[in-house]
Amino acid sequence: MSKDEAHLAGLGYRQEFFRKLGLFENWAATFLSMNFISGIPVLFGFAMYTGGPQAAFSNWTMVGGFSFIVSLVMSEIAAAFPTAGGIYFWSYRLGGERWGPFLSWMTAWWNWAGWVCVVPGVQQGSTNFLLSALEIRYPDAAVLSQGWFSWLLTSVGMIFAVLPNVISQRILQLYFRFAIFIFFALFALYWIWFPIKASGNFQSREGVFNNFYNGINSGDEKQASDPYCWVVGVLFGAWVFYGYDASAHLAEETKDASSVVAKGMWMSTLSTWFLSVPTLIIVLFCIQDFDGIVSASYSNNWAEYLVQLVGENGAIGILSLLWVDSTCATAACFLSAQRVTFAISRDGVLPFSRYFRRLNRNKVPVNAALLVFGLSICITCAVIGSTVAFSAITATATIATNFSYLIPIAARYTVGRKTFHPAAWSLGRYSLPLGIIAGLYIMFLFVVLLLPQLYPVSMETLNYAPICIGIVTVVSTVGWIFPFGLGGRYWFTGPKRTIDEIDGSLKK
Repeated sequence: MSKDEAHLAGLGYRQEFFRKLGLFENWAATFLSMNFISGIPVLFGFAMYTGGPQAAFSNWTMVGGFSFIVSLVMSEIAAAFPTAGGIYFWSYRLGGERWGPFLSWMTAWWNWAGWVCVVPGVQQGSTNFLLSALEIRYPDAAVLSQGWFSWLLTSVGMIFAVLPNVISQRILQLYFRFAIFIFFALFALYWIWFPIKASGNFQSREGVFNNFYNGINSGDEKQASDPYCWVVGVLFGAWVFYGYDASAHLAEETKDASSVVAKGMWMSTLSTWFLSVPTLIIVLFCIQDFDGIVSASYSNNWAEYLVQLVGENGAIGILSLLWVDSTCATAACFLSAQRVTFAISRDGVLPFSRYFRRLNRNKVPVNAALLVFGLSICITCAVIGSTVAFSAITATATIATNFSYLIPIAARYTVGRKTFHPAAWSLGRYSLPLGIIAGLYIMFLFVVLLLPQLYPVSMETLNYAPICIGIVTVVSTVGWIFPFGLGGRYWFTGPKRTIDEIDGSLKK
């Protein structure tokens, strides 16, 4: 066995994937999941009416910094336990014999639910780019405002996101390179073309850093205060800065995984933060008509920003590229959802797990991909009859994934503090203070993202994320208590195996 295979066997698993990926693919998995080039435009309109440029810049910078701390804490754990779908496995090992099975079960369900919601959320954001381009070109086309048409476009885009994840690992490597190329092509447009077009008509310093706008009160009276509006706007950055575990989900396909996975996590988060902050500043200084952006009626208000800045043809071109780029981001998120589905099925968490853990001859979990694809299509159906479904999907995905991170982080410094042995990559004496900061930040996000985002609160403006989170809580809890096929405490012992159980040819 290689060093990686021996480490994996010691953790209780047999090498099943081809292990040919390196630092680039591991870094790209998380970097593309975050993808700020598409992430900034997706919720740009939301950021403008939940605090305006001032709050958008502050929230983005703050969230990026705290997210980097979370990525460091998770990297330390990932270096010690480099397994696919690693979050739930971390919880098992850190929880010990007493708490491990329960913590592992809960982490698996929350992490899986989060990633399954991420995929349709990102692709729906991608569809809004395409719809906006069509609305610019065909302003009188009534079909563009129909929910079923939006669902259809999202479903078609989802197919393109699935393909690189079901063919072969070689195709996946080529996809990563293509996606990074598209990303930096748009990055260059933001940095070069935008300032050129805005030349002579930039926003003033006061117009960016002192321009606060409270647009979440749609009634006759002001029910939500300015500080409340500012806090709600945290979703703008939180929707992009998460998914650190994408690197961990490729652990069993990565060479020298113990160190490479950790580097992929924190390097991708740090590079996203450092590159995105000045990009956001450029975008904010290039705003031409703030009131026009806030009051725009496109599927994504970013379209109005582009029309003002580069004209209709330029806006259509950039929106089309953003659709491609965001679909690539969906594929990266799909990869994580697929690998998590495979991993938790390997340990019997899902019903019919024996089907979803199977690999084809190219060592690809196709059945897991089909399950994620089917669920994503079903979740996207919500946009047919609801105007707030998109924000609910994004908030649910952000809450669920971040909460799944909190469980192993908390276990690392409580029940697992004496049994955890850091790998070669560790935080040393800074581990505990950084872990406390990471835990408090995630708890802050959990509360904030459940708050109403528009007032007065009605069936049309209600934040449905609490209902979605309640469903995840009930399903995971009931599945643990009652043995009706979901698993649970009656037979689920967690991912615990001996080497003999993995492969009879390997002796302990």
